[in-house]
Formats: sequence, C-alpha cells, structure tokens
Amino acid sequence: MMRQFIKLSITFFIVLFTFIFVLVESSEYIVNKNSDFKLSNNIKHLVLGHSHPECAFNDSIIENFKNISQSGESYFYTYFKAKKIIEQNPSIETVFIEFTNNQINESMNSWIWKEKYMNSKYPRYSPFMNITDKMVLIKNNLSGYLNSTSLSLKDNLGRVIKQNFNYTNSIGGYRYLERYKTDSLVKTMNLYSYQLDVVEVSEYNLKYLSKIIYLCEEQGIRVFLIRSPQHSMYSGYSNENIYQEIRNNLFPSTEYLDFSKFPLDNSEFGDLEHINHKGAKAFSNWFSKLLIMNILEKRNKQEFINKEIKERTHNNVYKI
Repeated sequence: MMRQFIKLSITFFIVLFTFIFVLVESSEYIVNKNSDFKLSNNIKHLVLGHSHPECAFNDSIIENFKNISQSGESYFYTYFKAKKIIEQNPSIETVFIEFTNNQINESMNSWIWKEKYMNSKYPRYSPFMNITDKMVLIKNNLSGYLNSTSLSLKDNLGRVIKQNFNYTNSIGGYRYLERYKTDSLVKTMNLYSYQLDVVEVSEYNLKYLSKIIYLCEEQGIRVFLIRSPQHSMYSGYSNENIYQEIRNNLFPSTEYLDFSKFPLDNSEFGDLEHINHKGAKAFSNWFSKLLIMNILEKRNKQEFINKEIKERTHNNVYKI
C-alpha cells in the first residue's frame, strides 16, 4: 500500500512538473513570437542604462532620440530589451550605453539575481532568454528563480489571454525627477570618506555589457559608452582608477563619451548621482545641440565635449 502510494505520488509530481514546464515554455514561445517592441519610425538614437540616464536624457527635447533606460536595471536585463528593440526597429543607427562607476561593482550581481530585482525584471524578459541565461539565475538564486518563474508564468499567460504583446510602455523611459536633496547631502558629506583601496568587480554585469556592444556592432549600429552628469562629490568616483582600467582593457575599441562633468548647480541635481528635471532640461538641450553639431562625426569627440563643457562653465550658459 505504501509503495503504491509513493509510486502514485511520484507519478503525480512528474505529470504536474511536466504540465507546468510545458505551460511555461509554450507561453514564453507565444509571447516571444508576438512581442511588439516597435518604436516610432523616426527614432535613430537610443540610450540604455539604469537610473542615471533615465533621469538625464529628456527625449522630448532631443530629436529622433528615445530614452529606454530604467531604474535598477543591470546589463543582464538590458541585453534582452536591446536585442528585441534592435531586431524590430531598423531605423536605429546609434546606441548610447550608460557606463558609469557603480556598474562595475560586485553589488551589480544583486541587481541580476537578488529576488526583488528578479521579481521585477525576470517576468518581463524571460520569454527572450535561453537556457544559458536562465542558468545564471538558477545557479545563483534557485529559490528566487522559482518564485520569479511563477510570476513570469502569470504575466505571460495574461499577455496570451488578453492578446497584449506590446512592451513599449514597460521597458523604461525618461524619468521626470522632482528631487532636491543635494544641498543637504553636500553639507553632511565628507569628501574623503568614501575612498576605496579595493573594488570587487561584477564579471556577470560586464559580460552582458560586452554582449550588448557585440549585438549592436553585429547589426551595423554605432555604439558609444557614455557617462551621464554626476555631482563632483558623488561617492561612486571612489573606484575611478579601476573603472578607467576596466574600460580601457575590456572595451578599447568602443568609443566613450564622458558627460559626467557637465556643469550644473546643486538645484539641478536630485542628489549626488542623479540630475533632476531642471538639470535634465539643461543637459538635454545641450546634448541635442551636440548632435546638431555632428559630434558623432568628429574625430576627437571627447576633446570637443570637454571644450564645450569648459565654455559653458566659463559663460554659465551654453552658446551654440
């Protein structure tokens, strides 16, 4: 009797697991096949990244430009988004990828497989992952992965039932930041309190950044690493030496545009690492004028950028 019960139980769980597996795989297949990442036909330039570019690039000001950055997003999840957008939008000519100091840190690993990030990002992008990508999550947080899979199944079944495969409203965008904490942060900040001697690096995050760059280059799309404006007292600068070393060693052939020293006063920063809507308006107008001035075709792009920043700093207002 007990043996028969065990046999029936095992059979039941095998059937149940198979049913769930088929349900997960089939729903992901349908969503992937029908997913809609189409942007406006006039979009030529994209910016990808986490909250820094999300708050910095007001794409309503910049012509033929789309900001699809999103807070708390590692390169692991950005890769799948970028892949589908590039696949479905042949008008894209240029991709700007935020590459700033905190994105090299080991703490970025938690943005990939910590449960709160998986619960937020995995259900959205699981249909576009292969088994190798999923194994990154399984190996590093199995229980979190299983929980996120249940959320993903619910999300995908909902899309299939409602026949809603449009992703354009859930993949990020410009964030109008109303925050004014900078003055108080500066008053309590010790400029030398955040100097670090050793920095552990997130190899997973950097690996998927490399995959994004390769994806763009494979499709004939120009790709630039960029660094958005940051306050001079931003603690992330503590790893600057290692940051520059990694950039030079891992991405030597990828052009880099550094806007981090774009001059803004404290009222235009939301905090020490994000610019608010006032700063975004000033920076986006300036960046738009750089594009009009064909910055991307200039031979010494960073020298030109530094010259324009210096002029703006000297005159307190940008003049074209």
